[in-house]
Amino acid sequence: MKIGQLLIQKQLLDDTGLAQALTEQSRSPTPQKLGAILVRLGLVSEASLYQALSEQLNLPLWSHDPEHIALARMALEASRALPAALAKRWQAFAYPSPDGASWQLIARDPLQPELAEYTQRLAGPLPLALKLASNQDLSAALEQLYATKPAGSYNLSTDLRQLAQDAPIVEFVATMLSRGTDQNASDIHVEPTEQGFVVRYRVDGHLRATETHGRERFDAVVSRIKLVSGLDIAERRLPQDGRFSTRAAGIDTEIRVSVIPGVHGESIVMRLLPKTAHRRFKLEALGFEPDHLAALQASLQEPDGIILVTGPTGSGKSTTLYAALAATDTDSTRVLTVEDPVEYQLPGITQFQVQSDIGFTFPAALRAILRHDPDTIMIGEIRDPETAGIAIQASLTGHKVLSTLHTNDAPSAFVRLIDIGVEPFLLAASVRTVIAQRLIRRLCPHCARSLPQVELGDQMTAMARRLHLDAGEPYLGRQAMGCEQCSGTGYRGRVAVHEVLSVTPELRHQLTAPGLSDQMIRERAPANFRTLQEDALLKFWRGDTSLAEVLSLAGTHAMADIS
Repeated sequence: MKIGQLLIQKQLLDDTGLAQALTEQSRSPTPQKLGAILVRLGLVSEASLYQALSEQLNLPLWSHDPEHIALARMALEASRALPAALAKRWQAFAYPSPDGASWQLIARDPLQPELAEYTQRLAGPLPLALKLASNQDLSAALEQLYATKPAGSYNLSTDLRQLAQDAPIVEFVATMLSRGTDQNASDIHVEPTEQGFVVRYRVDGHLRATETHGRERFDAVVSRIKLVSGLDIAERRLPQDGRFSTRAAGIDTEIRVSVIPGVHGESIVMRLLPKTAHRRFKLEALGFEPDHLAALQASLQEPDGIILVTGPTGSGKSTTLYAALAATDTDSTRVLTVEDPVEYQLPGITQFQVQSDIGFTFPAALRAILRHDPDTIMIGEIRDPETAGIAIQASLTGHKVLSTLHTNDAPSAFVRLIDIGVEPFLLAASVRTVIAQRLIRRLCPHCARSLPQVELGDQMTAMARRLHLDAGEPYLGRQAMGCEQCSGTGYRGRVAVHEVLSVTPELRHQLTAPGLSDQMIRERAPANFRTLQEDALLKFWRGDTSLAEVLSLAGTHAMADIS
């Protein structure tokens, strides 16, 4: 079966994508393999392509292995391996296996007749063991083995714009984005070092260093990313921000790019924002416990008032706001947002991008959209007294306002707003609900192992009793193990934990008391109020996460309520 049809059969490609790649192949002035075109266009990821090629050719897939590189280097030093020129030409290397029973031939296309013939002469009477290798793995291996410029490396004096448009670099960047999409990474970091550069992927909130490359192609890769992001490729002294849209691993993705000059070169961080993510914007899918979900939905039904979502950067605040907006009836209400930047575009909602350089700031945008007859307003973040004041006034004049705030927990949000100049009586009149949230990792469903009944310790035991877990839900705790499906981490995906603080009449009265503190608010919170760590303990009790993830939240005020 041809590779295109095989990818379609595996549901990794559709007919339209295949037709697009075949058209591109027919227009190319030089022969190009269909697989390379599919990766470059972002229609499939390199990993998916080579898995399919491995099946099609019935050849094992080689992955970068330091032990194999060491064996190949020994063969090279003994003049029993492919010369550098041929290795570069054929994109391959070869070495005798440790047991001496065969020769290993690693190549992007190990079935090339000339390559097989030449390597067989090196191997003598020993059989060849052919293995398929991806472009990324093979390029890294050749760099280590031959310490010369690999295919696609360039002289730094060459025009940067030309470098960025050359096919090997285009394919390299497309593969990097596809790998990030395959791993569900939120960010990709390209970090220069003295000898080369490292590509790291942030998966489930943790960075994974997975790729190291030589210095020769670094400037070309940076230029490619800056070019497609609309940045000045000749400017290397100042920070720059840009964005672009692409198709990576078959998924349309918005990429937000930040470039900062460092000691060894420009460091790049790319935030991946899949455009299909709006399908995930459902409150029911965000990890809210039933009582929390009911409280939030009740607040969303109110015609006015403020709903705040708090937490540090990367805690999922924007996702919660988007889910709340997605739950809004846009057929009968007018919904406007002011964001910096607009991360996802939602149907039925008018979204505005803040542009501070021309004076279109949060306050200016808010004053403008209040004249657009809105019912619901979403403010990306309350950062200053002016934005806070306009948000309060909008809520008091019959608008529903949703926004985010940077505080550690829900009670601290009120203190924070008072600190930036909001009058306590205005807070009491306008704020309906404050949600604090964090993201903790889910256990991998393939390898998580059930725990026997364990001793939780005095604090955790007291917390479990307060939540009626010891006599209520059965204990289903599990622990992380690690497998191929989760890259050995024991975790796959994340789930949010929440504090949901509804403003009751008693709490509203407390907000106007002199000397207000977050501890005072916590003491007046409704009886069903749970801290972040308590909410996480519920999820551990049910087997969704590990005890280590629950304990990672101990830096919050979660333990303060335990007596």
